[in-house]
Amino acid sequence: MDNLTPEQRRKNMQNIRSVNTKPELLIAKELRKRKIYFARNVNTILGKPDFVFRRKKVAVFIDSDFWHGHSLRCIMPKSNLSYWEGKIERNRQRDKAVNKQLKSMGWQVIRIWEFDLKINLEKSLNIIISAIKEP
Repeated sequence: MDNLTPEQRRKNMQNIRSVNTKPELLIAKELRKRKIYFARNVNTILGKPDFVFRRKKVAVFIDSDFWHGHSLRCIMPKSNLSYWEGKIERNRQRDKAVNKQLKSMGWQVIRIWEFDLKINLEKSLNIIISAIKEP
């Protein structure tokens, strides 16, 4: 059972960002520091990647452990469990479909978990940098 009123829950859900999240802003700051140019949240590319390097055809997604259902770090809410399990599973399936379609179009897809970025920013950046430095 939810401990918030429907109005409180609605306001809470409205405050959850899909763009300009802290992990995205952190990556953007570090890429700019290194003078690496990118596009952000490109609507015209399937899945609306968080970072796009068009010339290299590299799409980068920064995935939240909860919303994208990390197998170990996604902690399901106790209330309305069937809704959340379905929601997270649909997100996972959508991610797989987006990866498959982008790859079939010649894109390299990189997905970085929010937690991995938090514990080792440099490693996450190196994954992106090595992908865009490849000939």
